[in-house]
Amino acid sequence: MSRTSSTARTAWRATKVGLIGSMAVVAGLMTPAYAGPADGEPTAAEVPLKPIPNRFMTWNTNGQDLGTPKAIAEQIKHFLPQVAALQESCLNEVREAVRQLNEAGLKYEYRSGLAALNGGCPGRLGTAIVYSKGTTVRAHNKKGYSEDEGWLEARGMQSFTTKLDGQWVRVFNTHLSAPGHEHEELRKLQAGELVTATRPHPRALVLGDFNTRPHVTKVMAPIWQAGFKDVDQFCGPVKDPRCTKTLPRTGPGFPTEAAKFDYILGRGVNFRSCRLHTPTKDHRVVVSDLTVADVPRPVCTVT
Repeated sequence: MSRTSSTARTAWRATKVGLIGSMAVVAGLMTPAYAGPADGEPTAAEVPLKPIPNRFMTWNTNGQDLGTPKAIAEQIKHFLPQVAALQESCLNEVREAVRQLNEAGLKYEYRSGLAALNGGCPGRLGTAIVYSKGTTVRAHNKKGYSEDEGWLEARGMQSFTTKLDGQWVRVFNTHLSAPGHEHEELRKLQAGELVTATRPHPRALVLGDFNTRPHVTKVMAPIWQAGFKDVDQFCGPVKDPRCTKTLPRTGPGFPTEAAKFDYILGRGVNFRSCRLHTPTKDHRVVVSDLTVADVPRPVCTVT
């Protein structure tokens, strides 16, 4: 066999391989982006959703009119919190929302807080926590404030101890008395009792609807003095126009201006993220990924 013949065949094989490679690249470029995965690989729709560790959410669902079981389940499914603190919620609707979540493959449980009979609810109205199965919920407790508006409302604290980044933290879910000057003394009293309840816990987390703005000294001063910080870095004892509003609507039945009423407050607990979402005309959902590490507070985003 001549050297020239061998060299020619080698060159042809190289050319052939190059052509095949080029055709493969072209074919790859022409393959549609929605082409299915290889055999045995799950599609995006088949990848199971799981609650996100250390993600907490608070939402006043206004169950008397807006917070249907479907709406509650949708928001939890969207944000996948480890713990969701709910206020002004119909407790039978919370129970049904948890059933829907479990039916969808998301393993959640719930515990009810204080509740009262309410004509606008097909059941008792109050607070509740929804949490992913396996979450530690120790020493769960519910305690009413010494004074509130009366039998139509059950204002108080729902609390429990859980782990965050491997550290124990006491969590409080609360809803202070209704907005308006006539209830300001009640809110002042309740905020003081809330601070007293948190005092034994160096790491404490408070979620809920305070029905007042952060710079209202009469109500909020004890909160800030107790070392709490809100997830929103611009919401604190000094009025700041950059503080993101959680009650965005105005008009009949709403404040005269958009208001910050909903809080995720931490002491010995910090925030990796801040997200606000507007699913209804009433309160926004507030969501944060928490940590005990020393991290700068994030800028909040609103959707």
